[in-house]
Amino acid sequence: MQSEDTWMELHVLHRHGWSIAALAREFGLNWRTAKKYATVDAPPRYRTRVCPAELSAAQLAHVERRLATCPDLRVTVLLRELGDAYGYGGSYASLRRRVVELRPRDEAEPEIRFETDPALQTQGDWTDCGTWPLGEGAGELFAFVAILGYSRMVAIRFATDKTRPTTLERIVRCVDDLGGASAEFLTDRDTALVVGRRADDRPIFAPEWVDVAALLGTRPRACRAYRAKTKGKVERIIRELKEDFLAWLTGQPFPERPTLAWYDEQARRWARTVVATRRHRTTKRVVDEAWATERGLLTPVSRRLLARLDGQATLVPVPSPLSAPQTAAVAGEAVEVRGLDVYAELVR
Repeated sequence: MQSEDTWMELHVLHRHGWSIAALAREFGLNWRTAKKYATVDAPPRYRTRVCPAELSAAQLAHVERRLATCPDLRVTVLLRELGDAYGYGGSYASLRRRVVELRPRDEAEPEIRFETDPALQTQGDWTDCGTWPLGEGAGELFAFVAILGYSRMVAIRFATDKTRPTTLERIVRCVDDLGGASAEFLTDRDTALVVGRRADDRPIFAPEWVDVAALLGTRPRACRAYRAKTKGKVERIIRELKEDFLAWLTGQPFPERPTLAWYDEQARRWARTVVATRRHRTTKRVVDEAWATERGLLTPVSRRLLARLDGQATLVPVPSPLSAPQTAAVAGEAVEVRGLDVYAELVR
């Protein structure tokens, strides 16, 4: 925006016969800018910024109450709550400007992530959710979060511990919620899944995890040490779970004795109504539409495996003399030695 003095000079010179091209050269302006200032009767001014939509007393009280109990509450959560309960008709941008006045907060820059083909990779990780009502009291809740790398569809299952049996059971449940297993399952080096590392820093997976991965039809993978951001997609959705889902959960009516199944159901509801309906900022795809494409390429979870879980049977196998060689074969670190008569039989 040029100054009022510049407008005056351009306007007067143009009236005294200067051409637009000559004015642009003289003042070092774009031809269109010179024409705009030379031909208008008043100096151009910035348009008045649209004020944020006004909140009613009830709406403002709700926003202040929610921010008081959950300071990091997302504006998208407030927009849904105000629309459902108070008939708020303003836009997201307008409400966000209003919330910034009540609770200033710097927005973090989005992280750059590698994109994967459909059904190629699932990322999973545990996160600590804090203390929540559980049964007749309260307990520490953990959530295992799994996300498909292509569609960004998410599955969440809660637990009260992160032991190996619980981790394997939660992984199977999440994979089933996502519609099946992808070609590989990426995690960090959680001791429930990784028991050590080789001299070249490659992970040594727990035999139980290798067996379960084989049953699912996926290949276990682990991030390099101290490189957790390799699985940035699940790290991002974990942050969203804490800032959006758990914040939203604080405003929901709780049953008298909440159970893990109840928390799982609330997470599925959030995934279907919030995550699945959005257009992802990086991929520009609607999550639910991309998931419909990817789901047909996944390997469905065996009904027998799910029946074992429903019967409360542990997925951790009982040690046997054959367990070590079988595990090595599944991991691709050992091959079966066959006699020449076997091959002779095959070529007959």
